[in-house]
Amino acid sequence: MKKIIIALLMIFAAFVFSANIIRPKADDGTIRIWVGAISREKEVMEDLAAEFKEKTGVTVKVYQKLEIFTVPAALVNNAELEERPDIVYMQAPDIGGLVKSGYLQPLEISAEMRGRFCPVAFEAFTFNNEVYGVGYSNSAYGLIYNKDLIATEDLPETWEDLFAKAEELTIADDDGNITQRGLYLNATDMWFNYPLIREYGGYYYGRHANGDYNAYDVGLDNPGMLDYVAKIKELKAKGMVLNNPNKKDYSDIIAEFAAGRVAMFFYGLWSAQIFQNAGVNYGIAPLPDNAKPITTVEGFVINKYTRNLPAARDFLAFILEDANQQRLIEAGNNYERKTGERNPTNISVIESDYIQSDEILRDFSGIGFNVEPFPNIPEGTLWYNQDVTTTAFRAIFFGDSAGNEVDAMYKLTELAEYIRRNVLLMNETAEYVSIPWWAYVLVSAAVIAGAAAYIILKRRKGTRPRERHSLKRTVIAWGLMIPFLVLLGMFYVYPIFHNFYLSFTNYSGVNLRDYGLVGFANYRQIFTEGVKGLLGMGLWTFVFAFSVIAISFIFGVLLATLLETAGMKVARVYRLIYILPWVIPAVITLLMWQGLLETEGGLINRLLALVGLGKVPWLTNRIMARVSTVFVMVWFSFPYYMVVASGFLQSIPKEYYEAARIDGGSRSYIFFHITLPLVFKALIPTLIMGFIMQFNQFGVYMLTQGGPASDVLGQPGATDLLITYVFNTAFNSKRYALAATYSVVIFVFVAVFALITMRVNKKRMEA
Repeated sequence: MKKIIIALLMIFAAFVFSANIIRPKADDGTIRIWVGAISREKEVMEDLAAEFKEKTGVTVKVYQKLEIFTVPAALVNNAELEERPDIVYMQAPDIGGLVKSGYLQPLEISAEMRGRFCPVAFEAFTFNNEVYGVGYSNSAYGLIYNKDLIATEDLPETWEDLFAKAEELTIADDDGNITQRGLYLNATDMWFNYPLIREYGGYYYGRHANGDYNAYDVGLDNPGMLDYVAKIKELKAKGMVLNNPNKKDYSDIIAEFAAGRVAMFFYGLWSAQIFQNAGVNYGIAPLPDNAKPITTVEGFVINKYTRNLPAARDFLAFILEDANQQRLIEAGNNYERKTGERNPTNISVIESDYIQSDEILRDFSGIGFNVEPFPNIPEGTLWYNQDVTTTAFRAIFFGDSAGNEVDAMYKLTELAEYIRRNVLLMNETAEYVSIPWWAYVLVSAAVIAGAAAYIILKRRKGTRPRERHSLKRTVIAWGLMIPFLVLLGMFYVYPIFHNFYLSFTNYSGVNLRDYGLVGFANYRQIFTEGVKGLLGMGLWTFVFAFSVIAISFIFGVLLATLLETAGMKVARVYRLIYILPWVIPAVITLLMWQGLLETEGGLINRLLALVGLGKVPWLTNRIMARVSTVFVMVWFSFPYYMVVASGFLQSIPKEYYEAARIDGGSRSYIFFHITLPLVFKALIPTLIMGFIMQFNQFGVYMLTQGGPASDVLGQPGATDLLITYVFNTAFNSKRYALAATYSVVIFVFVAVFALITMRVNKKRMEA
């Protein structure tokens, strides 16, 4: 009896423990603020919170969000909880969907406050003529220049001056190799080249008469864009454009500038530390013709669901005071190091000695008065989908996947139409697809019949009756399992069912809150309009996963067998070497392989060049990219199977090998007819789990970004798996319900495959 009482007390304690995890705490009037990733800013914000409490009596808690790109999703998930944030630090481009879904509180901005900040601090956070935040840092860019190659007073004032000066400063050796570039651009990039695009009449989104963005007015296919294309091709012919069609970032340009071989390029201060470490005497200036660079403004907004709106407004006003902005900016720029990580929007800070005494910060902050904020509408990021815009411009300037020249206007029109189509899809209201009542009856009857048949078959087999346990032991067992079951339900079962639920809704970037059920509308779209892409990606995903697991298993068992026959000391050394790919963090390994496999400058191609072989397009050719992807993932996987097989080899009876040798079997015969089949039979459950993991292998996206891209914009790339396509669907076009539907399809396929395979294996084991 005493033990039963103890068990019941344990169950009660487990319930209390679980309830304390889930149960919301009562609101105590505390203000909560989410700040950015710079820890020094958080420390200053905590000091400001303490001063505010002393002044008003209101407690302010400061929380740090290390990844600003995840803040919108975090706000959606926490906006109405008891521990909700009241003030949030975020990017202005992310506010559109949050405003439409009712998550942000409009602000009343006084004339006095407007006079203390740059116009972009409010313009970037204005949506439908309402201000929803105040900008704190302005991530603009300008003309980065090397003062040793071009003096400040000689900087070009117009675009034509820029091109003329760039050509003058571009130097080639006797063999025609360029040793110094006056200007260096990335033709596939749209962000930093956008002011030049605007110069020739192109634009991303037009505007309505009231000044709001018109997402359906995409100006990337107007006649002026052909002049832009002609100018970039002209600069490319003169060596002033990065001659690497697969380079999306600016790392090569930054490296050349740091080496003193580039006079000018368009960029911000994100790589200032590299320039300083390299000893480059650099500066930053406004763009020619006073052109406006695009900027991403970061600032503070108020959660619509704050429970203490007056206090939230008061604290926001407090941290926006000139003196407090000064303290935050100095902390954000690492005080006297003045790293340029934060570019102030507060005019008093811009005019302070801290900024004005540093030439770089002074010039950079001055650019902030003449910038164009990134569109903050929900459709804003569609035009900057790098998988699409980069593909389009790469084809225009470098040819299609086969190297053939493409018609520029055709590709620009395709790009603009793709963006318009996705704008339409993002705003499309899914038509409810109803299911007749008799369909539910049939499905329910089938499920019940299947369950009944399973029970009957199990009984007919005469399975051994289960051992009956006492009530006391049962109660104790369930009591001990309750905490585990609660956590399992919260973090595994609930997300699966919630994903199923989302697949039946119209959840999207423009409908984050009041979304509702639309029946099987998303499934209808996948299995009608998207069925061709689904089958193509599904086949490649299956081939990829099967190839990786099969090769990894065979290679792992082979290595384990070879090491088994080697000497003990030698085997230990080689086991340690071979296991390294498994223990090194995946991100590091993927970045390493990405660099090794680069067509231009990759180590593997350099080694091939030493023996007279040409460059192999490891990641740029459709077939070679798939082969390379399988190879790299095998590199990750084989050590695991080597270790597992090493342990199992010890249990294989030696008589099998002795009998095979007596019959004249060779080593290869013994390996393929004895070792491999026996290890395979033992590791079938492990192989199935490995297949499932490879089926959802997101590391492929980190290696290739799904490329090489299809010549048809928007179609899956050569190495896109189903999981990476789901990612692009969710985060590029913000059709979250459709992404959830794809996830359900993947889940069902993998689950059915795993169950069938396990069932077949069980029958083989029983036979």
